[in-house]
Amino acid sequence: NRLAIQPMEGWDGTAEGFPTGLVLRRWRNFGLSGAKLIWGGEALAVQMSGRANPNQLCLEKDGQKTLDALFQTVSGAHREAYGNGNDILIGAQLTHSGRFACPKAHGRREPALVYHHPLLDKKFGIAPDHPVLSDQELEDLARRYVEAAIQAEQAGFDFVDVKHCHGYLGHEFLSA
Repeated sequence: NRLAIQPMEGWDGTAEGFPTGLVLRRWRNFGLSGAKLIWGGEALAVQMSGRANPNQLCLEKDGQKTLDALFQTVSGAHREAYGNGNDILIGAQLTHSGRFACPKAHGRREPALVYHHPLLDKKFGIAPDHPVLSDQELEDLARRYVEAAIQAEQAGFDFVDVKHCHGYLGHEFLSA
């Protein structure tokens, strides 16, 4: 972690998707670590229904406040420790958990599907008649990603990473 901090999904935000003291402590430690690439320290859900767990950070409600707090915490700690906050790259990872979404309760999936996958649907108990996202829902979701990216830039982040792995929603677009 001296070189780079990679994103993960924290399980310690509030039920509303805001950072807690533990989240901010982790981001402060990222800044103090000496790493010069903070690749999104946290997977940030762009909407509540896309959270992988009910304590994942989410940018749907007052995302600007969340992004400002995360950026100021990591860059401020780095500046405090190394005298300069301009020599690091800080990114925000944006995500939607798709078929693995559990936004309200641990272990209670509320899947959002791009298409029905014959193996994954069977493995995770998704009924053949479970609805796939409509064109309008996909347009709204795309808008949320754009809004979140703009908010990240306004907070000071250098880039955004759109998560498209692990079978999450972005990955489903690639595999459909």
